[in-house]
Amino acid sequence: MELTRIRRTMLVVLGAVLTVGGCTSGTADKADGTAGGTAGGAPATPAAGPAATLMMDDITAVFENGATVPQYAYITDLHDGCGYTAGWVGFCSQSGDMLGLVKSYNAVAPHNVLAKYTAVLQRLADSGSEDTGALGEAFVRDWKKAALDPAFRRLQIKVGHATYLTPAMKLSAQEGVKSALGLENLFDTGLMMGQASGDCDGMVKIAQETDKVLGGNPASGVNEAKWLARFNAVRQQHMKHPCTPDRKNDWPQAVDRSQALQELADHGEWDLKAPLTVSADFKISISKPQD
Repeated sequence: MELTRIRRTMLVVLGAVLTVGGCTSGTADKADGTAGGTAGGAPATPAAGPAATLMMDDITAVFENGATVPQYAYITDLHDGCGYTAGWVGFCSQSGDMLGLVKSYNAVAPHNVLAKYTAVLQRLADSGSEDTGALGEAFVRDWKKAALDPAFRRLQIKVGHATYLTPAMKLSAQEGVKSALGLENLFDTGLMMGQASGDCDGMVKIAQETDKVLGGNPASGVNEAKWLARFNAVRQQHMKHPCTPDRKNDWPQAVDRSQALQELADHGEWDLKAPLTVSADFKISISKPQD
């Protein structure tokens, strides 16, 4: 089952507005040039090499938790309707994606410390309940204990990629986006604002609006740097004036997330090579990408 997750709650850390947590949404200027990239344009490079993927994971950690590596042990009740929000991309007990992660963990480690919560997580997901009391006080301790297991950490990355990076890669192929930074923009937009075509503020909708404004996309010859700058402008408008319910108070405060990615483009960081500084309000440097 495809899950569509929308980032919900804001937390101020290190002077930056970080977007953390998530829930199911209810539906599962550069010069003109060629897509191949000229001076100042995005290069025609593979979009998801191993090193770039590690960097994308760490950029997510910057945006989500103000850290330079994924925070697998993170767990809290943000009181935002999502129940517990936990792990690298904010798996939620209310939406069912936490359930999916635990089921995957059960498949590789049947006697893991979280297995005993599977039935309760199933009930919470089926009912869309934000009740954290049903899981008991020990759940937080057990989540943090599970996060010490390399198998659980690998599954967090695998499930996060399957849910957000894979749809972003599919869209990047359709749009003709070839740079690692371009893919990161789609990945982050899908993770924060929704990755499905039915999400009114999601990455597919924003890409479609960008294509309409520019009369095409990199696949049809629009310069990728110009397309990406417009994509970010459209994304920021959606963040400032979202049509997604209950996002009008928090998303306008999170535009620095898109601004930071556009600054990377302005500085020519198309390949996302280390060391890399995520600027805007974050101002965090990643020296050695790692999961």
